[in-house]
Amino acid sequence: MRALLDTNIIIHRENKRVSNYSIGHLFRWLDKLKYDKVIHPYSISEIKKYRDPETQEAISVKLESYEVIKTIKEPDDSFLELIGIPEKSQNDMIDDCLLFEVYSNRVDILITEDRRLRNKAIKLGLSDRVFSINAFISAATAENPSLIEYKMLAVEKTYFGNVDLTDSFFDSFRIAYPGFDKWFARKCDEEAYICNTDAGKVLGFLYLKTEGVDENYSDIVPPFKPMRRLKVGTFKVESTGFRLGERFVKIIFDNALQRNVDEIYVTLYTDREELSALAALLKRWGFTEYGVKIGNGKEEQVLVKRMKDFDRNISFRKNFPNIQYDCNKYILPIFPQYHTTLLPDSKLNNENKIDFLGREPHRYALQKVYISWAPGNGVKPGDLILFYRTGPEGSNKKYTSVVTTVAMVDEIISNIHSQEELLSICQNRSVFSTEELKGFWRDYRRNLKVLKFIFVKSLSKRLTLGYLWDHDIVCAPRGPRSFMKLSDEQYNQIMHDSETEIKYVE
Repeated sequence: MRALLDTNIIIHRENKRVSNYSIGHLFRWLDKLKYDKVIHPYSISEIKKYRDPETQEAISVKLESYEVIKTIKEPDDSFLELIGIPEKSQNDMIDDCLLFEVYSNRVDILITEDRRLRNKAIKLGLSDRVFSINAFISAATAENPSLIEYKMLAVEKTYFGNVDLTDSFFDSFRIAYPGFDKWFARKCDEEAYICNTDAGKVLGFLYLKTEGVDENYSDIVPPFKPMRRLKVGTFKVESTGFRLGERFVKIIFDNALQRNVDEIYVTLYTDREELSALAALLKRWGFTEYGVKIGNGKEEQVLVKRMKDFDRNISFRKNFPNIQYDCNKYILPIFPQYHTTLLPDSKLNNENKIDFLGREPHRYALQKVYISWAPGNGVKPGDLILFYRTGPEGSNKKYTSVVTTVAMVDEIISNIHSQEELLSICQNRSVFSTEELKGFWRDYRRNLKVLKFIFVKSLSKRLTLGYLWDHDIVCAPRGPRSFMKLSDEQYNQIMHDSETEIKYVE
């Protein structure tokens, strides 16, 4: 297998000043999967033109560790017609040559951080063979679970003073913010969230700060209006294929609700790919561009998310965690062998450890998928789901089957055209293995649907099947059917008796 690496990947890898800290994970996966690391002669020419002579020399010395394509195959007219975008520059021409290597099957995949190049790949039908760093790591993780290097990951709340600041994870902060180490030391008794590998290597870090109406925002343009805000002060997640970024986004939202703020905001520099990926993640969950923050002679992008109101012009996912009561409510059964791993209890509390451990990527995803071939009963995005864990075989299900979780429907996909599309939709968000998903496609493709949902909250008190019988919510001696619709009164009673409170917005 041959992996063609774009010039930007080589520069990320060999540059003395590291600009993308996911690059190490990428090369470990390439080695594990025994890919030959290939570069194009045009990439060597580009590196020789690199503006920093010292960096150019350092990279040139290391190029011998890569396999260089020995012959150049220029794109033909039919290929260029498929792209439909005329070449306007030397860079465009090089991009087309790289894509043509994949299209002609001279290499198996291409890895690039160039978003425009990846968009061209979509037009050519090569999206499953042209990857960003993060996309390749995610695909490798999903397809090769036995090769995952972490036995267990944990998101923890800890004090700054307990964090190993010498970890290279923090180097990018030192580069971006002069005096970062002193600032970090002064925070020694404040709390933050961290994710470490088994060996203690930092993979994610998050610091949150509540700001009141009197906060000084003179360095933000245009100025903020006075209101209570949650500042995402320090936030970084390395790409691991585990959707850790979504896990940290959930922590941000939980804190925003708990601290009763009106708005969340974050400031990010835009000169590094990893920060562009982080901004894209936040925008996926409803953060919008507001303005800029000016300091140290550089501008930072300011992203903002409104709380306490619902914007009908954007999706339910982008509104989350702002959810509406005025919707349909359903019960949805899930087998016990799938329940715990798909729906780990991630409710924040005052304990140090968050009950959120494991090495299954779907556990970390905020948006998850449920697969069904039962009639949907009219369920639609924005509706609320109460997950009902069926009792184990051989147990008295009156007592062992329980309602556990509130979730919100994000999307329903029923017109799935191929097995490959099903696998792509479910990537890292489903409890099912690739073989199980293929089996579902084989046996149930005509009725198969994927329900994408967002975890909202675990019920504080679990209500049993016996409770549902006694309160005439489900007719004894049966359990609830898939997508059994609840009246508002039934839903309210379950929420009240489970001692679970959810904040709704108008």
